[in-house]
Amino acid sequence: MNDLRKKPINSRTPATRRTGGFTLVEILIVLALIGIVAGLAMSNLGGIFGSGKVQAAQTWVNSTGEAYINSYYALVGEYPKSLAELRTPPNGLPPFVKRASDLQDPWGKDYLYQCPGSRNPSSFDLSTTAPDGKVIGNWDSGN
Repeated sequence: MNDLRKKPINSRTPATRRTGGFTLVEILIVLALIGIVAGLAMSNLGGIFGSGKVQAAQTWVNSTGEAYINSYYALVGEYPKSLAELRTPPNGLPPFVKRASDLQDPWGKDYLYQCPGSRNPSSFDLSTTAPDGKVIGNWDSGN
């Protein structure tokens, strides 16, 4: 019992020191590395999503937009004069497109429509331009 009086209860010796946790410096180093990796990954994601927008625009001009216009033609008997007529068709027909934003490309610009088309003289041209200047049209199916 004499030994208990000699050592204070709360004193720590090197043998009883905890060694299971991480130091603040180690945590900060790991967070910095995660930040660097995330920054590199985010810079590459722009190209991935940009190509997705081009693909979405190609799909719209080659299928969705053409389907709207061909449905209009089948029900009205003539092609629309503009894409806006898809929202307000004549003869009490329900709209083919409910929102004006449905007639915009992934970059927020209106799709271009021409009837009769210069590339498709027997029907219509439907197109848009990507930010890099590439024209995406229904005459180029991308195959």
